[in-house]
Amino acid sequence: MSYLALSRKYRPQTFDEIISQEFVTTTLKNAIELGKITHAYLFSGPRGIGKTSLARIFAKALNCLSPKGVNPCNKCENCIEITKGTSMDVMEIDGASNRGIEEIRQLKEAVKFLPARCQYKVYIIDEVHMLTEPAFNALLKTLEEPPAHIIFIMATTDPHRIPTTILSRCQRFDFTKISFELMYNYLADVLKKESISFEEDAVYMVIRNSEGCMRDALSIVDQIAAYSAGQLNIKDTTLILGQTNKDIITDLFKYIVAEDIKSLPDILEKINLKGVEYKHIVQELTSYTRTLLMGYITENFSTKELTTSEINYFKELIIKTNEHKLFTLFQILEKVNNDLRQFSFEKYIFEMGMFKASKISSLIPIESFTGSADKENNILENSNIENNNGKITIKKTQSIDTSDKTWQSFTGVLGKIRPSIASNLGYGYISSYYNKSLIIGFSGEKRFHYEIVKKQSNFEFIRSEAQKFFNDINHFDIILEKNSSKKGIIEKKRDIETYREKKIKEEANNDPILDKLTKAFDSRVINVDIIKNSENKEE
Repeated sequence: MSYLALSRKYRPQTFDEIISQEFVTTTLKNAIELGKITHAYLFSGPRGIGKTSLARIFAKALNCLSPKGVNPCNKCENCIEITKGTSMDVMEIDGASNRGIEEIRQLKEAVKFLPARCQYKVYIIDEVHMLTEPAFNALLKTLEEPPAHIIFIMATTDPHRIPTTILSRCQRFDFTKISFELMYNYLADVLKKESISFEEDAVYMVIRNSEGCMRDALSIVDQIAAYSAGQLNIKDTTLILGQTNKDIITDLFKYIVAEDIKSLPDILEKINLKGVEYKHIVQELTSYTRTLLMGYITENFSTKELTTSEINYFKELIIKTNEHKLFTLFQILEKVNNDLRQFSFEKYIFEMGMFKASKISSLIPIESFTGSADKENNILENSNIENNNGKITIKKTQSIDTSDKTWQSFTGVLGKIRPSIASNLGYGYISSYYNKSLIIGFSGEKRFHYEIVKKQSNFEFIRSEAQKFFNDINHFDIILEKNSSKKGIIEKKRDIETYREKKIKEEANNDPILDKLTKAFDSRVINVDIIKNSENKEE
């Protein structure tokens, strides 16, 4: 007998075997029990979490000849044919390869015919979002007035690409990713049934790389077990998952966090010789930054998400950093990642980014901080680190006034020297201030003004004046925040003036003297103008 892959062998065959989708399965079971079956369903959610499997189970439950309550028996002729995919009345259509209008027209013709053996004729359309607009339009009429014997079950990983006219005619069910605990319990059970010995850390790594997708997890387990002769260990799992370069990345991150810039040239040369993709390294470093930040904030590392060696690694690093350094490191890595996409000289962009990342304290001076000591894990490495009841504490730095009034004063000072720069800078705002670092932001809509102030000569002028004006900053930058909806002082002032003018006009129109005049002369007010005097005040 040919080998059956684990993802197929353990594919759910009843409602009760579906993992982590209780809301969906309960609703469908109740619909069967109460006889409230609608003609169109939409299953949406990430890949590999049971959408198509549940569609098949639902089709079997509706057409089973000997159902066990609301579950299919999986033994009758109808169930067996549906499971094998040979049923004439339950058809699975791949929306990606049958996306045109002609295929949907053929489907429209086929739905007119009664089922051959089953009670319902069920069409399961996978990746339905791949249909073309004409195909959706052709399907719409069938969804509006389907024959009584027809049921559509559509599955998608991208529901936002489906027209609202289609969505409004379906019962929609949103599937969620499977939690870590449920995945671990399920995989451990499968491994025991298959007599595959396993290390917990290896299972953790499989789950983390499958991103909540059970199908991916089972496929990975299949591959590792085949390679390692029926066992799941951390060494082979690391190799199969393509993490053989993990050591070089962890060393690089350690040097960056410790700001050991002298060790960078050697490891950068190793990365260059090995030919590791720079984008992959940056993505891994970003993931490490996030893990370290979460550990710093919660004062704990999840044993369910990290292996034992990884936990020890991050515990070693946590005393060398704080949230301000990690926020800044994240921004640097994000910029390196964006630059790698836009420019061709990747090697230099990556290397300069790593050198910059390893000099964070020179960009943003970090105050001394204290941390917990763990002698067994060699966490205490610096003489200035003290035990503080097992918690990391940070001395707060004095803040500057970041109000609109202060920002307006600063742009006013610039306006006396370089009016054009000040007017463009007025469309920006103070985005953040921490540890003597002042960041000025521009919303995505104000890119034009951002690019003007970001020119080298203009930027240097603004930075020089900012250091004089605020008198408490060592680092200054101007950034573009694409998704920001914040307004600069110029826009705020304009909004205030517009509102003030509106209120003045309302007061004028409601003035009792004006009301008496219009009645006395049988007239009406056509318009109210606001005249400004020489001192720019409204009258």
